Amino acid sequence: MKGDTLWGIASMPLVYGNPYEWPLIYKANSGKIHDPDLIFPGENLMINQGASTMQIDAAIYHAKHRGAWKLGQPTSSDLKYLKESAAEFLKMK
Repeated sequence: MKGDTLWGIASMPLVYGNPYEWPLIYKANSGKIHDPDLIFPGENLMINQGASTMQIDAAIYHAKHRGAWKLGQPTSSDLKYLKESAAEFLKMK
């Protein structure tokens, strides 16, 4: 819906109940979402309800450490998060 954000969607109790888990939605929809800071009304997003503890930890770490961002383009850390497995991503922290 208009005004929705990955942060807001992730924070919903029926989704994750934790806004810092928004990268899980981003990764599950990487073919649809170019910039995680820019989603559009009418997009049907998949929610990964079966994420492992390691995947959740990687998502939260990324959300808290992604750095400065510019609307309209993903950050280099966003692209790295998408490319790597949770284990690889967490090794780098």
